[in-house]
Amino acid sequence: MNHWNFAKAINENETFCIEGFNIWNYHWECTNKKVEVQGPYEGQVYYFKEYCIRDGDKSVKFVAGEYSNGKMGIYVKDHLSEGNI
Repeated sequence: MNHWNFAKAINENETFCIEGFNIWNYHWECTNKKVEVQGPYEGQVYYFKEYCIRDGDKSVKFVAGEYSNGKMGIYVKDHLSEGNI
């Protein structure tokens, strides 16, 4: 089973790429899965949604949610956390 790891806290519309996809340039398809993740600062538990973005045959899934007004937490699976983002 892959686990979701904290990638970065970003401002809304701040450029953030996963496998070459700038997530803001694509429609986020909700997979209807809620994922329990841990906040990066105090370890607070959040329940964020899993999303998929697609470009042709290539797709990437990630978990995202809002920590506070305009600040988003992005989480990626284990294999993307190892410098492959």
